[in-house]
Parts: sequence; structure tokens; C-alpha cells
Amino acid sequence: MDVIYLKLTIDGIETNKPAVWWDKESNTVKMIDQTKIPFEIKVVTCTNYRETVLAIKNMIIRGAPSIGAAGAYGLTQAIFEFFNKKDYEKQVNIAYQELLNSRPTAVDLKNGLDKVISSLSKTSEEILKVAEDFALQIKEEGFKIGNIGKNLIKNGMNILTHCHTGALALVDHGSAIAPIKQAWRDGVRFHVFVDETRPRIQGKITSWELGSEKIDHTVICDSVSGSLMAQGRINLIILGADRVAMNGDIANKIGTYNLAVLANFHKIPFYTAFPVSTFDRETKTGKEIVIEERESDELRYVWGFNSQESRYQRVSLYLDETNFYNPAFDITPNELITGYITSKGILSAVELEKKL
Repeated sequence: MDVIYLKLTIDGIETNKPAVWWDKESNTVKMIDQTKIPFEIKVVTCTNYRETVLAIKNMIIRGAPSIGAAGAYGLTQAIFEFFNKKDYEKQVNIAYQELLNSRPTAVDLKNGLDKVISSLSKTSEEILKVAEDFALQIKEEGFKIGNIGKNLIKNGMNILTHCHTGALALVDHGSAIAPIKQAWRDGVRFHVFVDETRPRIQGKITSWELGSEKIDHTVICDSVSGSLMAQGRINLIILGADRVAMNGDIANKIGTYNLAVLANFHKIPFYTAFPVSTFDRETKTGKEIVIEERESDELRYVWGFNSQESRYQRVSLYLDETNFYNPAFDITPNELITGYITSKGILSAVELEKKL
């Protein structure tokens, strides 16, 4: 596959790198630090699985499929560390649980870990190939999702997206952003409204990625979307998913449910895009999905880049005694979803189990 969506300049050199990869020279996991974008492109090196766990927890790597790939590589690190040592399988299973607990909602992580743990009887080189193949499949599916989903996008449209679902979130090509990029490359002209996506402000990554393609877009506060729909200024909504239940309910970034309800009221097509690794064959409905609640500091503070001092700094917005509730995701029921953009086609809820 020769099409690379992620355009990077690292240390002044233009390069093509995925969001996360295995470095064979050092047997380490490398990833793009998403917390530094858009002001800095930094590569983080995780020298063992514990560092990979922290990178996932701290959202250095994010986006359910990229997290899944990082998890698969992290478990491979543990296998390399404990291979042929006492209590090998016990230690690997401990690493499995630590990686699994790093982000509990996104099912791609479990799917990636399960792929690797099922290959314990193989050689270390064969196990690494399992992890690499898992990441490659996600990347290839993103390419297919882009070519399938682009047919929904027409000239003159206003498209709304939420959170970040581009190349950094899907190892390389992206899920919801992939159709947008592919349609633009094919000459279709439209405008994208990018939800800021509080509290982690993932909209800044979407804006950076769309800007690298010169795609017309405008960043908005999350609360603006309803007003735009009421004005007739949104024609299509495409976003991703962190877990898709068997019946088509989805867990996705907090605020997705709000958008789905508003889209349903205003009769705006509402699509979710994701690779097969996001489909959860063990969960029947969204009611069974555990929602990750993150630390209050994500709401209490904001991070920014001080251009005068060329450094990042954190600023408090609230008094110390303020209480917070910070769920990372919400559940959107299948009846509010127009269709599911996958590598197998644009599916209905009833087609998911059969096709995926």
C-alpha cells in the first residue's frame, strides 16, 4: 500500500511514519506523541511494556485502533522480556492485565492483546509478526474505509465530525477522517466543522491533520453543533467509535450521543466509521459496555503552548474544592445511527454481525 495519509516533519525532515510502530533495531515501541500536536511532532520510545502502559494511560497514543496496535506491541515487549524465564506465562498474563486496564472502554485493545496472547507457543519472531499484522490490518482497513465512505460526500456539503479519527487514531489512514481526505483528494469540495471535543481537545489534532491536506475546516465549541444543525448548515455527520456492540450500539467520545439525538431531530445522516477490530463480538448491547471515567484534572486544568517561552504550561480554571464528573465516552443506540462505514461496506445495524 503506497498511499500514506500521515504527513510528518520530524527534526526538519519530511517522513512517512504511522502513529505507532515496532523498531526492530532496538526492540522498542515508538509512537507519535499526540499530546504535543500541533506545536511539536515528537517521537516517544517505550523501552518496555510498562512504559507502553503509561503511554496509553496518559494518551500519548490515542484512538481506539492505534491503542489496540500499541497494546499488541506492548504485550510483545513483555513476551520478549520474560521469554524462557521463570514464570514466563504468569508474567505475560500480568502484563496482559496491566495493558488491558490502561483504557477499559476501547475494545481494539483487548482484540490486539488477544491476538498476541493466543500465539504464546510460537517463537518470539512469529509473535512479533502477529502484532505487526494486527497493526497492518487496521491500516489497510482505514484505506478501504476511505474509499468506501467517500461516496457519501458531495460538493458543497458541510460535514461535522467529533473527536479525532484520522491517521494518528488508526495507525495510519484513519476512520471517519479517511473518507473526508479521500473525497478531497478526488476533487470534491466541501467544508468540515470540527468539534473542539472537550476536555482533551482532540479537535486540535483533527484540525492539524485536515490543515496538512489544505481541507477547508472550522473549529467550533462542542455546544455550537446544535445551533448549526438548526440553521441547516450541517448536511452530514461522520465520526468514529471506540467499541461497537453486536446490535450496533456504539461507545464513542463523550458528546457523541448529544450529536446523534440532534441529528435525528434535524434528519441529518449520522454515520460511524471503524475497522473490524472495534467490533465487539462478546457484547450484545451498549448497556454492557463499561465507560471509563478519567481524572478530574482533565477538566480542572487546560494545557497550552506559551509561544513566547516556547514551552507547554498548565493553567487551572476552577477552585480547588470544585467537584467534577469526567466520563470519557457515552453510548449511542443503534436507532440513532444511519449507517456503519467499514472495510466491508456501509452497513446497517442488522448487517454488522453477518458481515464482521
